[in-house]
Amino acid sequence: MTNATSSPPRVASEPAVLDHEYDGIREYDNPTPGWWQALFFISVALFWPYCSRYHLDSDATTIESEWADEQAAANKKLFAEIGELKADEPTILKLMGDTKWLGVAQSMFKGNCAACHGSSGQGGVGPNMTDDVYKNVKTLLDVPTVITSGANNGAMPAWKGRLSSNEIVLLSAYVASLRGQNLPGSAPDGQAAAPWPKVTPAPVAEPKK
Repeated sequence: MTNATSSPPRVASEPAVLDHEYDGIREYDNPTPGWWQALFFISVALFWPYCSRYHLDSDATTIESEWADEQAAANKKLFAEIGELKADEPTILKLMGDTKWLGVAQSMFKGNCAACHGSSGQGGVGPNMTDDVYKNVKTLLDVPTVITSGANNGAMPAWKGRLSSNEIVLLSAYVASLRGQNLPGSAPDGQAAAPWPKVTPAPVAEPKK
């Protein structure tokens, strides 16, 4: 004769029930799978070498450094076509009329300058590059000077050493080409600069017959 208060027999596939009980709620003895525990301990073991390699080692490779290396290699191939650029007025004016190289410079601007000056040069933390008012620029050649050496006690950082001379010249041409668009953005800050010299568009190659 069985006891009416005894628990029904447990199904073989049903996990065991632990002894403790809270407000009528009981807990299955269902441990974490072994493969999960193995992955956990492996992750803990790998944390220390990963941390020391990528967070404590100043010479470690990062996503940013890999991107910079790839960008430098790509620019090296591009600059082989034009040689060493001079930061003079004729060179900047010529590049301002060359849509191909302005496109290259635009990608440099978005990668290095857009955080402060906006993706289209409309300003933000930094001044608006699309109007006629400048704080540290009076002539066209002041543009590469400011990019190279910085301005406003470091508010505008010096890019010499971080960008090649060719990149600085290309960026100068792109920044100068933004003038006159008058995009809505940061309020004018400074004084109106004299107009840039006339830009001569790059000649368009005729299709081969």
